[in-house]
Order: sequence, then structure tokens, then C-alpha cells
Amino acid sequence: MLSIKIGKKVTEETSRDIEVAVIGFVDIKSQIDKLNLKLKEHKDILIKKSETILEDSEASTVTLSVGEDNVNVKFDWDIKVNDAIKLKKIVGERFEDLVSTKTVFTPGAKLKTMVLDDDGLRECLSVKAKAPAFKIVK
Repeated sequence: MLSIKIGKKVTEETSRDIEVAVIGFVDIKSQIDKLNLKLKEHKDILIKKSETILEDSEASTVTLSVGEDNVNVKFDWDIKVNDAIKLKKIVGERFEDLVSTKTVFTPGAKLKTMVLDDDGLRECLSVKAKAPAFKIVK
């Protein structure tokens, strides 16, 4: 029997295809979670070995191979400017060449609610439906 909960209201109906989909989703998601844990173990081992291999190298990428199986491990950095004034003092007039500046306008929660009811606002904003989110509830 399929239980449908919206808010606090629960209804039941028979829908074999939905029941199979719910059971299948929970089963497959559980398998994926277990595989992701195992994958993380392998990644940790590969990262350690790759760090050791690249220790004295200026390279940031290494490929590890066993027969036909190849894994490329690439190290990268997320670099953000925390103190633009101090950075500008250090690099001087090169600052404009080394740093890009951008202005980002992000709608607040209230505007997000308003735009769903006001077509006039939609002329100023891009509104796209997100893909539905799924989670297993215990």
C-alpha cells in the first residue's frame, strides 16, 4: 500500500508502479551509498600515492595504470581573494591584470517568493525550475 504524506495529512492508495519505484529507489540508493564509501577508500589510497609521486615535481597531475585500467589524479586549488586591499599593496599596479572583479546580484528569499506570483518581476529575472530533490526518510 502506498502512503502519501502532504504536510500532516496522510492518505493511502494502491499504485503498484509507484510502490515498486519507491522500493527500488531506496534499494538502489543504499547500494550507491555503500559503493561511494568503497570508492572513497580507493580514492584516499590513490591520493596518498599520487601526493608521494608528485612530491618533488612541479606537475599537478599523475596517471596510474594497471593493464587497461587508467586513473588520472589531478590536484587543483581553489584560490579566493580575502583581503583585496593588502593584495593590491603587495602586487601594486599589476593588481588589475592579476585579479578580475565581478558584481553578482543574488535574489533574496522574499524576492524568490514574490517572483512566483508577479509576472512583472519575471521580466527582470531568470526563473527556471530546479530538478526535484530526493532523499530517503527514516
